[in-house]
Amino acid sequence: MKELPKKIIRLDDGMEFILNEEAGKYRIHLGIPHLDDSKHLHNEYEYERLMEDPACKGCFKISDGTEDLAAMKKTWLDKMKNKNDGHGDID
Repeated sequence: MKELPKKIIRLDDGMEFILNEEAGKYRIHLGIPHLDDSKHLHNEYEYERLMEDPACKGCFKISDGTEDLAAMKKTWLDKMKNKNDGHGDID
């Protein structure tokens, strides 16, 4: 891929991954400007790792601005709350 998209969304929880243009890799967008700065240590992922890995196929999409991130995050949070009965993982 020639030009990497600026933002990728993880579909299950609405987490945003922002392109670090210097490194050509993606990092989780924390929403806190001074922590999102490239001077801070972050796990970074290549585009192929996020979008094309067979284990994660379909879990990410290129952001086009139509996503309702608040709803995605709320759905994920509600799902996590419902799984936790205070005794650990029910699976």
